Amino acid sequence: MRTITNLFILMFLSLSLFAQRNTGLNNTNASAANQATAAKTFGISIVQSYFQSNCHSVYEKLSSQVTDVQPQFLSPATFVVTNKDVIRKTDFCAASPLKDKTTPYTSYTANYQPVIMDHNQFRTNYPRQAMLFNLTNGDFFFDGAVLKTGGVSLFNNPSVLQFVVRKNARGQFEITKITLP
Repeated sequence: MRTITNLFILMFLSLSLFAQRNTGLNNTNASAANQATAAKTFGISIVQSYFQSNCHSVYEKLSSQVTDVQPQFLSPATFVVTNKDVIRKTDFCAASPLKDKTTPYTSYTANYQPVIMDHNQFRTNYPRQAMLFNLTNGDFFFDGAVLKTGGVSLFNNPSVLQFVVRKNARGQFEITKITLP
């Protein structure tokens, strides 16, 4: 009887430890998925700001040290790290990236399929750019310029829809790398 009780206790402990280990893994995966979803939501809010003619909101979400990617994100580019305080808000917001400022946001959702990638996914999908951009854990690449099949381009410069975000010390997402106007 004692042997059966000991076996039962060992089996119970093994199952408990296994469940804890799996729950921990699931929480980690869920946390990463939640972070990616939050980063994508942040990126979409940036895109919506352009449709609302609220470029000032985009400017406010730039990191204090932002990397200017020229000429555009996914092509051969040069990088200039700039302090946000030297970027004049009026210059940053001088021209709308939209071809037609009266275009509604629903046109964006009808024509574009935004994508979010963590640093590992970015490295896999864009290996050449990954060597240059050096994204790290906690960085997300938002690509809001992905046209759906048959989609119509709405932007003069779609590279403003491609940027890197990360959480700052206050736990809020901010843009760390973008093509500045």
